[in-house]
Amino acid sequence: NQMSTSTTMQQLKSWKPDRPTSKGATAFHEAVIDASWNHEYLDKLISLAKPNIHENDKVVDFGAGTGTSAIRILQQIKTKIRLWLVDNSPAWLGKAYEILSSYPNVEFFVLEKKGKGCATLTDTIGKEVVDHVVSANTLHLIPNLEETFNGIAHALKGSGTFNFQSGNIIRDDRPEGALMVDDTVKRVHDIALDIVRKDPKFSDYKQDINERIKLEEPQRKFVFPDPRPVEVYLKALKRTGFRYQQPYFKLFKVKYSDWLKFLRVRRLQAGILPEIGGHNPSPKEESDRDELITLATNKLFKELQGQNPLADGESFTIEVVYVTAQKVSYLPYDGLQ
Repeated sequence: NQMSTSTTMQQLKSWKPDRPTSKGATAFHEAVIDASWNHEYLDKLISLAKPNIHENDKVVDFGAGTGTSAIRILQQIKTKIRLWLVDNSPAWLGKAYEILSSYPNVEFFVLEKKGKGCATLTDTIGKEVVDHVVSANTLHLIPNLEETFNGIAHALKGSGTFNFQSGNIIRDDRPEGALMVDDTVKRVHDIALDIVRKDPKFSDYKQDINERIKLEEPQRKFVFPDPRPVEVYLKALKRTGFRYQQPYFKLFKVKYSDWLKFLRVRRLQAGILPEIGGHNPSPKEESDRDELITLATNKLFKELQGQNPLADGESFTIEVVYVTAQKVSYLPYDGLQ
């Protein structure tokens, strides 16, 4: 961890996949790449980061996933930059590689597994080597924010910037009717279980359903962790050497049709309703889980139209939290205090 920046850069090699793109990554990419909500989320994030990005800067897309955010960054930032896509999932980053590996000045890096977690950004690319870090729809998934932010701080150059956003951050003054992503997922889960208990078609899953709910809770929390208050993120930034601006809160309309595509991604369904089929569902269980989530999602949409002040016949409203921070100092690399 103490190697010099020059040595790190000599050894740094862009990652390449060693297996075909996963079906799950492709399904997720196709579900969100053309969704208007995803474009609008990302465009706002990019607009906040853009004033600080200059020609030939190195920009990290942290949690790049299947490449949807990176594609938008390249479309919106016309200045010549070096874009580094970083993710902890080789399966998902493989989809981004498939799409973007031929682009000039685009490179790929995987955060390797380390103990129970992952290597930090600094572990992966070195100290003080990038100018900006941008992260979309990712940080709410990370258990240890301080460790992650510390790794980002050390990877940034002296006054580098860090911009991130999420639709899964709690704040006290959220307008009535504005939802988090997690609100929709939890409600779909509850409606789907209610259907299991009442619809004879799904009676095979009714027995011991309460026990399975308890058994599968860790899996649900792994895919959709409980949201944390915005203050938790701000405290972690402060402790790891960032100065942050007041968070920016923005409401977005999300079309029901787009959200149904999102919730029907099989990998997500394994976290939305793991009580049906668990980790290794049979083809029938996978089909039934998809049908249940589809039925439950459509019931949610009707529920929102009738009860939610920010929903209408075509869409509901999600609030997204944006944070802009700049590195000003940092804690010792060998540990947080």
